[in-house]
Amino acid sequence: MWTITQEQKDDLVRQFLPRVKYYAGKYSFALPAGLSSEDLVSAGIIGLLEAIERFNPAMNASLSTFADFRIRGSMIDEIRTMQWASKDARRKLDEVRRANDDLQKELDRPATDEEIADRLDISLQELHKTQSTVNTLNMISLESLGVNQDGEHLDILQCLTNRDEPDMIDRLNLSEMKAALGNAIDALPEKERTVLTLYYYEELTMKEIGTVLGVTESRVCQLHGKALMKLRSTMDAFRA
Repeated sequence: MWTITQEQKDDLVRQFLPRVKYYAGKYSFALPAGLSSEDLVSAGIIGLLEAIERFNPAMNASLSTFADFRIRGSMIDEIRTMQWASKDARRKLDEVRRANDDLQKELDRPATDEEIADRLDISLQELHKTQSTVNTLNMISLESLGVNQDGEHLDILQCLTNRDEPDMIDRLNLSEMKAALGNAIDALPEKERTVLTLYYYEELTMKEIGTVLGVTESRVCQLHGKALMKLRSTMDAFRA
């Protein structure tokens, strides 16, 4: 039975606070209007307190792992509850995805930004803005690229690591989906693949990735958004 005093609870909050702030910074890129990184910190602390209250030592997980899950989940829930994305934003995103898919089939290679913008008769600036929108519109982080019949999520992190080793995806009989996503990641342009690796595997922030690649944080968001749109199209085709 998990029992904890208020003093111990306060100590745990202080201990995990840097982690809460880290995840708030990680998820704070391209936030919807009306939501700040401070709001994410507050949501993360609520998730942390819930984790401390609900933790059961008999579970096959440490408090650190359980707290991490609740902190990140609370922040993502906070972003999703804003319901900020307009129908117009969703329409533009769907148009970009369709244009990208159509051009790739016609050209038998990945379409360039210039080709997509020309197909849609929009400026590159407008295209890049739409590509960045996908980051908060879908919040496709480690949770939401695919779901099997039992509600288990396909973890992009497992597709960026060693695919020769036994893992949870294989135990969930999702090896075919994992292979499809892994191949789609391998087929991404080098910069987009690097952004995914640094963001999901190395857990760098968008700003930190920009420093590594020598580009702006805004450009990293664009690359991240483009990669996610391509992976989403792959998973949509897989489930069709």
